[in-house]
Amino acid sequence: MNREFLIAQIIGLIAIIVLLISFKKNNKEHLLKYQIISSLLYAIQYFFLKAYSGGFINLICALRNYIFNYYKEKKIPLFWLIMILLLLIFFMSLTYIGWISMFPMIGVVMFSCALWIGDLKLIRLIEFLANILIAIYNIYVGAYTALIAVIIEMLGALTAIIQFDILKRKDR
Repeated sequence: MNREFLIAQIIGLIAIIVLLISFKKNNKEHLLKYQIISSLLYAIQYFFLKAYSGGFINLICALRNYIFNYYKEKKIPLFWLIMILLLLIFFMSLTYIGWISMFPMIGVVMFSCALWIGDLKLIRLIEFLANILIAIYNIYVGAYTALIAVIIEMLGALTAIIQFDILKRKDR
């Protein structure tokens, strides 16, 4: 185990803590601020692991969350979705190391489109599916603390799917 790997896992652990704090926020703006910080920390983790696809994708996710949060209740202009997708494709072309590096990009593209559409049922389903792809990438690159966060997000999405989409319970 080298020093960069250890530093990456420590940064990832801090990112998990920030992500978990974000789940405790009942205000969308505060939640997204914490998630932006978490994404930035995960980007640093991936860069320490030399997993550049994951690093750039997390930077773009932080930017996406910032832009999408700006519109709050208004429809996000298609322009912003296209810009995010073009950035993802551009950085993927720079960091491509094989089919495995495509997994997080595909997941983030799917999730960004679902967020832009804005249908909660679709967002929950796509979040679950996208996180499967990201989990595979995290195992491959050794981002184990990021893998834990993805599993937490998958369980959260699955719980919400069961509660709100299958059992049709109302949000309290």
